[in-house]
Amino acid sequence: MRRSLGIILAVWAVARWAAPGTETERPEPVGVARPEVLALVAQAETRLAGGEYAEGLRLFRRAAELDPANPELAEEFGLALAEAGVNDEAVTQLQKAGSLTANGEATLGLLMAPAAQDPQGLEAAIAHLRRGLDAIPQGTQARLILAQSLVRLGKGAEAWEQVEVLLDDHPDDPRLWLLAGESLRLTGKFDDSAAYLKRASEVPELRQRAILQLVDTLASARKFKEAADVLGEFLKKEGGTLAGLARWATLLARSGDRAKAGEVLDKVLAGDPDQRDALLLKALLDAGDGHLDAAEQSYRRALAAHPDDPDAAMGLARLLIELRKLAEARTLLNEVWKQVEDRKIESDDAAVEVAQERATLELLDHRADAALPWLKKCGNGAMERRTLALWGEYFRLREAYAEGAAFLRDAKTEDDPETSRLQSSLLAEFSLASGDDAGAAKVLEKLMSGDADDVVTGLGVLDRRKRFKEAVSRARDALVRLGDAPGVQFTYAAALERSGAWDDAVAQFRKLLAKHPDDAAALNYLGYMFADKGVHLEEARDMLIKAVRAEPASGAFQDSLGWVYFRLGEIDRAEKYLTEAVRLDPFDATVQEHIGDLLRARGDKTKAAAAYRQALANNPEEDGQKERIGKKLAEVAGAAAP
Repeated sequence: MRRSLGIILAVWAVARWAAPGTETERPEPVGVARPEVLALVAQAETRLAGGEYAEGLRLFRRAAELDPANPELAEEFGLALAEAGVNDEAVTQLQKAGSLTANGEATLGLLMAPAAQDPQGLEAAIAHLRRGLDAIPQGTQARLILAQSLVRLGKGAEAWEQVEVLLDDHPDDPRLWLLAGESLRLTGKFDDSAAYLKRASEVPELRQRAILQLVDTLASARKFKEAADVLGEFLKKEGGTLAGLARWATLLARSGDRAKAGEVLDKVLAGDPDQRDALLLKALLDAGDGHLDAAEQSYRRALAAHPDDPDAAMGLARLLIELRKLAEARTLLNEVWKQVEDRKIESDDAAVEVAQERATLELLDHRADAALPWLKKCGNGAMERRTLALWGEYFRLREAYAEGAAFLRDAKTEDDPETSRLQSSLLAEFSLASGDDAGAAKVLEKLMSGDADDVVTGLGVLDRRKRFKEAVSRARDALVRLGDAPGVQFTYAAALERSGAWDDAVAQFRKLLAKHPDDAAALNYLGYMFADKGVHLEEARDMLIKAVRAEPASGAFQDSLGWVYFRLGEIDRAEKYLTEAVRLDPFDATVQEHIGDLLRARGDKTKAAAAYRQALANNPEEDGQKERIGKKLAEVAGAAAP
């Protein structure tokens, strides 16, 4: 690692005693004669070469004390310290030297990189490593550590540049395959990354790390099933920790195998009932399946075991918002926000997430003024889709449509199609609501001339503003242009039904289902149309059974099936599905109205009245629905309609 004694002495001789010019231009020795320092260095080199490190370093240290301003001596002493393993002092001496040779730069970078505790320390090490790439013999090692350090900083493209050079010289080095996989994953080249990692995983000593990296790479590529298969096979062969099993369950869930994920989670929680990741994932799965009570229990267990865990608190808060337990949710979110303010959570994304949830809560509580400060905390850059949607709800709640349209025209949003569609949708809706038909027309024309998703977005605007006949006309024109576009066909059929063209709507839904017989949304819509009108009830039942089997966690589908059984007079079966619908979607006015009708048919007027009151509290939106429910409530409760 060190330069030879002859080289260092020659450097000093030139630097200190062979300066050009007259005798008076030479620097004067400071404190001691130069030969004494040279002698000490020579003795130090001899002792170090003989393995007498303690004595060699003592002599070097004495020389440095006698000539403290000599940068060449500081570098040589630093290199000697590094070779002896006295790393901290070596770093101090090498940094003291100032300008270093390539050898010194490489050595300093190699010492600093492993010890770096933060990005700033790693960046400083990287600067020295870059300047030491031509060192002999440490250049290759410096390049390797440079690549690893760049990976640690998430700089995949820069790391790959260094790995490519290393692979040219050492194409069969498995360590480089692993490093190549890590750096390529950071660049988004997931297939190339996976290829290198699969090769590295065949080397026993690299297998575990390579497999874990491969799993992360496949997950980043959204190949969740393949990632789950790789990790599952590894765990079966090698065994694994509860954390590893929880990770496997996560991948299984994301691949769609929720049943297997649940089995794995049960094993994890049997081993550790408070395992944090397993509890949070189980809560998510239960919530997704509509088992909100079980989800709440898991979140509470996680929070009890990990009181300062913001993920557990956020998960429970979201669920409580869904359950309309707003006061407790507000308290939880305030606690997480305090962690953000106290810098216990140093993440801009986390701050935005908390602000979004608080804004959601206040909007659900119909407190627009309370929502506004949180909306303003939802990031200072381009708005993401959810933030934009929340601003839309804010202006709707205040019925400030002209103000909302002005806000949307100036809003800077993330550059992605979904967010752009939402912005256009809200702008068109608010323009129509504020009487600016010309402004709305410009936005709608652009949407209606776009692809199928754009058209469905535009038709949604007309639906929300109850312009059903215009929606029918525009949908018909779009289908002529787009041909077989299921989303547009569905929206066209729904617009026909809402415009009063019931028979035409049935014909369009039948046409759609002839091409797409498993379209659960179309099966539900047409089945409910039949059930609500009391026609084709057996056919409607079969359609709705199929829809519920496809999406059992849909409260709307469960309600439709319960309603058709109610129309068929099968009260017990109707109760089964309507009760499930209430559990899944307790804040839907139609669901509560239907369970009220069932309870009324059973003669339980007290419970029926409670259901009708809840239906009214859920803000019925269908034309005439509020009055209809009010009349039913008056009939069962003996009270005047509200």
